[in-house]
Amino acid sequence: MVNVIFCAHGDLAVSMLNSVNMVYGETQNITPLLFNRGENAENLVEKMQNVMAKSKNDTWLIAVDLQGGSPYNAAARLAFGDNHIQVISGLSLPLALEIADNQQTMTVDELADHLLDIGTQCVQSFRHQQCSEEEADFI
Repeated sequence: MVNVIFCAHGDLAVSMLNSVNMVYGETQNITPLLFNRGENAENLVEKMQNVMAKSKNDTWLIAVDLQGGSPYNAAARLAFGDNHIQVISGLSLPLALEIADNQQTMTVDELADHLLDIGTQCVQSFRHQQCSEEEADFI
């Protein structure tokens, strides 16, 4: 089982977990962390360490909203010297659902690789898809 932290600006992490729970029912081992105005990466490192200290499982996936933001920087700082921690950015509902769906069956490295693949499929354009379908009709 991979433990998971959702960490994002404002209430996004809590809202993301609420949405996941709406789809799947209550999930386990996913902790949302708020990044509030006035806090910095050091505050988040401390929050993340406190969450991690409560678990006996030492594999963690930290999913953050924005690469280069304070949540990402804090998570990267923790992961830098620890191979048991993976960090992904671009937290979205499709990724959050994939995390919840696979955290019990995949290792943390497998899950991170899977999310990278899924992430490229998550962004779609209706107009682009519509034009592609129209082009296919003419072939």
